[in-house]
This record gives sequence, C-alpha cells and structure tokens, in this order.
Amino acid sequence: MTRYRIFRKAEEPTTYIAAHEGIKLPRPQVFADLDGALHTLRENGIPEYEIRRIAKELGAINGAIVQLPNRMIFD
Repeated sequence: MTRYRIFRKAEEPTTYIAAHEGIKLPRPQVFADLDGALHTLRENGIPEYEIRRIAKELGAINGAIVQLPNRMIFD
C-alpha cells in the first residue's frame, strides 16, 4: 500500500496530493481545485465512500490520508 496526503493551503482552492513518507511530502501534485484531485483519486481506485470521507476531512482539518494498493502515476 502507498499512502498519500491530500491537502490545501489556507483558504486557497488549490489542492495538493503528495506521497506521504514519514513527515516528508515530496513534490506534491497540484490541482486547480478539489474536484480535480478527487477525480484523480477515483481513477486510481479510491472507492466512493472514501471520496466522501476525504471531502469531509478536508473541510474540517484541511488534510486527509489515503492509501492505494499501487503507486499513483501523475500526468
């Protein structure tokens, strides 16, 4: 399993996904908004109930951890 952190900075609409390796978040992938980031997670196998959890956590604490069976390849 590979862990990723999805997060936003302050009140910006920009959303980031980065491999979560310890406390490092190397080279996050930048998305214009949350919908784009969630679309990428859906394409990589995150089930819909996890998508709802992620959206709630981002609204409450500005960050969520997701796990995927394989490493995500960003375009």
